[in-house]
Amino acid sequence: MRFACICALFAHLFAPILARANNAMMAPDIHTAPLQNKTFLIPEQHKGLPLVPKCCPLNEILVKDADKTSLCVPLNNSAPVHFSPIFSKFNQTGMLLPGNELKSFVAIVGNPCHYKKYPLEPEENEYDEYHLLLNGSIFAPQHVPPMLVPGEHYCMEIVFESKSDKLLLKPFICFDEDSVTKGADTKIIIYACGLLISVPFLILTIVAYMITPKLRDVHGKALCHYCGCLALAFITLAITQLASAQMPPELCFSIAFVIQFSFVACFFWLNVICIETWLMVRYHVNQRSYQRTPCKMLFFYYSIWAWGPSAVLILISMAMDLNPTIPTTYVKPTFGKDSCWFKSDEEAMPYFYVPVGLLLLANMILFVITAVNINKYQQQLTLRRLLRNDRVEQKLFRRLKRTFFVCLVLFFLMGLNWTMELISWWIDADQLDWSAFDLVNALQGVLIFGLFVLRRPIRDFVWHRIQKIRGIHTAEPEVGSMELALLPVMPMNGDSGLPGQTHLIIT
Repeated sequence: MRFACICALFAHLFAPILARANNAMMAPDIHTAPLQNKTFLIPEQHKGLPLVPKCCPLNEILVKDADKTSLCVPLNNSAPVHFSPIFSKFNQTGMLLPGNELKSFVAIVGNPCHYKKYPLEPEENEYDEYHLLLNGSIFAPQHVPPMLVPGEHYCMEIVFESKSDKLLLKPFICFDEDSVTKGADTKIIIYACGLLISVPFLILTIVAYMITPKLRDVHGKALCHYCGCLALAFITLAITQLASAQMPPELCFSIAFVIQFSFVACFFWLNVICIETWLMVRYHVNQRSYQRTPCKMLFFYYSIWAWGPSAVLILISMAMDLNPTIPTTYVKPTFGKDSCWFKSDEEAMPYFYVPVGLLLLANMILFVITAVNINKYQQQLTLRRLLRNDRVEQKLFRRLKRTFFVCLVLFFLMGLNWTMELISWWIDADQLDWSAFDLVNALQGVLIFGLFVLRRPIRDFVWHRIQKIRGIHTAEPEVGSMELALLPVMPMNGDSGLPGQTHLIIT
């Protein structure tokens, strides 16, 4: 019994030493050759050995610090992993044989990448399949180019994989100079230019509504907030499309949060517009059987609904991404790791696709209910028309119908593209297949300006206000001649009217 206890004590004391000795026995014999200006010199006695480029010096691995910057740090001697890549070779028939680890090889030590680099991950993407050859080159059948040269195109290194909580050996491919200087291909450049074209029109829409008192109702204010969020989203998205490769990680990381917040807020304000349209139609279909909430209070409620969940979502995203105490088993946004956005659709799902999808579904339900109410109102109007020719009711119905269809167009402008995004994410399709929808989404500002400013009677109100600001006195547009496309219900005395007391702008 005493002998067993002594053996157990010795085993406990010498276990780390035995483990390090075992690791040392398993470690391959690595000879080094420094990489300088994409050139390396192999010692004469090692020229017959296989080659492999290594990003960091021996006994160091690649990690990312809090700023998402890659650093080489010393490897713990007790770590159960060695820099021992799997080499493949071709037989005499040209067939690629299965690879295996070798006991001795030459490591070309140095980082050949002048710009950023990205890993090949065949365990996650079949297009990242690769084979390390004995001459140090990598054969990647699905990659362009398929043959990657050591010391020029790539290097290999041990990295910590947060998903599996393991140390893995991965090849890191260098971004070439052309991809960095050009920044984006033709499609992305066209898309970014479309976004930048839309921004001035969105700003003009906001200005037109802000300077025109008659348009500053609940619907108009909601539209202005929607356009403001969309303008901010388009500006930041265009910047990342055109210059993400030259951005420092900190700026890229911050812009990703701005894009997420502005787009989510856009969808909430679009939902506000849909709710207001539904309430307006419901109010008239029910023959104004209930009182509407005063404008200021109603817009206050809408603001809480639009900004509140958007702020909560962005705070949750920041806490999940920035808090190191949260386990890696949780899905984190991982902003700025590979781009100024989520690392992949898997990370984007809980923080973007799910809330956006729920809002799109809610908007669709609201429009269906509104369409049913309009159809009900049309049937009632047809019955009343048999008894009397009520031109007021007919004009009101036309305006309600027009308001519904204008808001429906706005919903499709914003919702259709992102619905296609959700579908492409669901079926795992190439997003470039939806280029037409992306272009429509990019030019959304132009279409919004045409729908909500250039149409009569809005343009008449705006033009009269502009002339008044310039000091030119013109006759105010006659309300009776206006076919208001937006809310036909306005307060009796502006925002100071009695609660629920409204009148129709019809003659």
